[in-house]
Amino acid sequence: MTIIRLILTLILTSQCFFLNAAEAKLTSAQLEQAQSAFDKALYGSTMKLVAATAKTDFAASLLEAKTVQAYDGGDPAGLYMRTAALAPNKSVAAMWKGYSLFMSRKYLPAQAELEMAIKLDPKNAQAHALLGCCLFHLDDVEHGLTEFKKAQQLDPRANQFDEYLAMGYVGAGESKKAEAVFDKLVSQNPKSARIYILRADFFAEAGKFKPALADYDRALQLSPLSQYAYYRRARELFNQGLFEKSIPDAQKGKTLENIEDFGSKSQRLLAYAYDKTGQYQKAINEMKPLVAYTMHDRSLSGTAKLSLMQLIEDYEKIHDYKSAMSTVNIVCRIEPKSTEALAKRARIYSELKDDRNSLHDYNVLIASDPSNPEWYRARAKVFEKLGRPESAKVDLKKAKELDD
Repeated sequence: MTIIRLILTLILTSQCFFLNAAEAKLTSAQLEQAQSAFDKALYGSTMKLVAATAKTDFAASLLEAKTVQAYDGGDPAGLYMRTAALAPNKSVAAMWKGYSLFMSRKYLPAQAELEMAIKLDPKNAQAHALLGCCLFHLDDVEHGLTEFKKAQQLDPRANQFDEYLAMGYVGAGESKKAEAVFDKLVSQNPKSARIYILRADFFAEAGKFKPALADYDRALQLSPLSQYAYYRRARELFNQGLFEKSIPDAQKGKTLENIEDFGSKSQRLLAYAYDKTGQYQKAINEMKPLVAYTMHDRSLSGTAKLSLMQLIEDYEKIHDYKSAMSTVNIVCRIEPKSTEALAKRARIYSELKDDRNSLHDYNVLIASDPSNPEWYRARAKVFEKLGRPESAKVDLKKAKELDD
């Protein structure tokens, strides 16, 4: 009997636990605090504030999705889809499902869902605005503007939907009109770091360095702990060739708020900046932790491969060829047909005086592409080292023919 009571107690306890988890919601004070952090572009802080309830609470889930979208990381489309499942009614559910599809660039299915949201509730102002943004991306600006006007009529609060309008103009290639909307947003939200960052990102993408930098500066004055703002300003300085100036911002972006995505992006940028300024050992120290996880990977992302290649080059620059070899072997194991990696390994073998393995890699390279004269010249040098001058002459002759 005691055992039965114990089992029943455990069942009831677990049911209460799951009930409490399902009913977990942000209080209005917590939501206000999270929203304030979001507006200050303190995205790490926002994520921490909503983390406990985001999987069960609609408001928390929506704010998490918006945060991930704002800092351009993770899977905002998936989070918006989760938000749709938590929505308080069918119209709102269809709206966020449509926006999830929009975030995945599936504009026609997104349009269908957003139209369904409006059909379910013609007074859903936000659905009209999101549909307008979607139509802009489908190059139907005229009908898109009609939807924005309907949204404004239904909810006349100032600048309620201007972010989506600006996004729409960007998608439609109307950069001057987008800039005008961003200017309006900034004038109406002069203390919002996030809005300044929005406009700064727009300027950066448009190649307008000075106004972008001014907006990042203003954002950091308003929110000096924003990891995202430091990362973006560092990236803009780096892209303008101001490598030394990008280092302090990248260092801060590496550690503030502890958002993994932007911590790693800032750390990678820091490694590149150290490389560009001739601080190769520092570059290696920053890059090594970022590529350590690739040791057992079965495939490489573009970013991971670039990082590995950069690390190999930095090892070569300080003449640490053994470390360069262990790193290039990672790439060759995962991508055995990578001519870039094979060429690097062949060169490193040569530096390690392992000419036979160097010759093997050059043979593979030439077999894969017999039209590259540089590989014939490199192999000729290896033939000379191996005491095969006739083979070296043949390769040099072939290289000259290809050059001509």
